[in-house]
Amino acid sequence: MINELVAFARAKARAEARRAAVRAAFALVGGVFIFVAVSGLFVALFFWLAPGLGLTAAALICAGVAIVLAILALLPLAFKPRPAPQAGQEAALPQFVSLMAKTAPNLAPRQLVLTAALLGVALALSARGSKK
Repeated sequence: MINELVAFARAKARAEARRAAVRAAFALVGGVFIFVAVSGLFVALFFWLAPGLGLTAAALICAGVAIVLAILALLPLAFKPRPAPQAGQEAALPQFVSLMAKTAPNLAPRQLVLTAALLGVALALSARGSKK
């Protein structure tokens, strides 16, 4: 039974890896085509501006347009919203406390001290996380 589960898990992992590789390959090819298209647009802009403004001015305008487009592309990274807290982290502490309360009567004194220390660390970490 365990061998069947392992074989099933391996098959699912291989299928997911294959799907991810195909997606990555298509993304890479798409990125290359986008790069070629944008490069062509900058070349066209340069040759359109060069006769009227000169080579240096046309090159500087193309560089300025590229910088502005790069800033606009990176702007969402500067104002990225904070991710919402995960519900699983908040629910773990009450479960931990109830487990400690159920097992406390059966513990030796050293184990009680260790349990209290673990509970203190858990409470400190949860209090530190709630201040943010």
